[in-house]
Amino acid sequence: MTAYSSILEKEPFSAVQSKKGKLLLTEIKKSVLHHYKNCPEFKALLDNRDFNVQKDFNLEDFPYFPASIFKKFDLLSVPKGQIIKTLYSSSTSGQPSKIMIDKITSDNQILALNKIMMNFLGKQRRHFIIFDTEETIESSQGELSSRGTAIRGMLSLARKISFVLDKDLNLNAEKLKVALFGKEENEKVCFFGFSWLFYNVYLKNKENKEVFNFFKKTSSRDNIILHIGGWKKLRDINVSKEDFNNNLEEMFFIDKGKITDVYGMTEQLGTVYPDCEYGYKHMPLYSEIIIRDTNTLKPLPPRQVGFIQFLSPLPHSYPGISVLSDDLGKIIGIDDCKCGRMGKYFVFEKRSEKAEMKGCGDALNI
Repeated sequence: MTAYSSILEKEPFSAVQSKKGKLLLTEIKKSVLHHYKNCPEFKALLDNRDFNVQKDFNLEDFPYFPASIFKKFDLLSVPKGQIIKTLYSSSTSGQPSKIMIDKITSDNQILALNKIMMNFLGKQRRHFIIFDTEETIESSQGELSSRGTAIRGMLSLARKISFVLDKDLNLNAEKLKVALFGKEENEKVCFFGFSWLFYNVYLKNKENKEVFNFFKKTSSRDNIILHIGGWKKLRDINVSKEDFNNNLEEMFFIDKGKITDVYGMTEQLGTVYPDCEYGYKHMPLYSEIIIRDTNTLKPLPPRQVGFIQFLSPLPHSYPGISVLSDDLGKIIGIDDCKCGRMGKYFVFEKRSEKAEMKGCGDALNI
């Protein structure tokens, strides 16, 4: 039983926004008190903003940490002896975020991830064919990369797993053949990996008839592709989401509607945002989104692009309950997506090209 079991017992997309807002705010307030009492940096942030934790507040008024602060400080809300693993984000700027996880946080993240992903994948577990090397999920002295963390998180959804890349991240055709032709009859397959690795495999094998035939002979309308992260690398070589989907549809013999992009951030693991069948990402009951103007940082209405702020009560070991990312996105609507999921839904636009957001030292007055 975790500290936040009351909210995690509920289905992620079942509550309309008005009801969800009240439930989530109740859990956020509990979490705020915990971090305020146990994390000096979090207390400094709220005190420097003259924020009174004892008074009622709206989520839009609640202070946030810039995501980059986790690159500069080791932030903890529990004794260090309770930390069971340390996670590092992927980083294009050289310095990754460092997130320290205790058992409560880990349990919250796993349960949230399972509930969200089962809503999209169904409750029947699949054979996960992972486009990565098995070494990626090996930890070193309790430390794990963002890729390894993402893969490990998804393993609880798999009935069996097969890794099909070698140590140099090239496709191992023999491993792929064994995974595809050794599967059981009517077994549902999920091809899973980081976006840029999928595209790298496509580029290196787009003329490889043997690989194409493997996918063609084992194609099924139940097969899906689940990919996560790495869009900056693809945009650097001018690969759009449409191009990506078209290329993977061609190689894997999978309809574009079965190619699902999953957005998430290391600073708030567990709460992930897959595309629905209409191409939108949905906020589960366990988190909330606010879009902020890139100049004023004031909240923006739907359909306007700004920095994405995420709030969630699930982090317990570190004060990651309110994080302003340097990703850009916009809210599309609330409670009215054709897929039937309730709450806000949004699209990720791109990573901001502005200089790193100000606010780390300023927020803490240090």
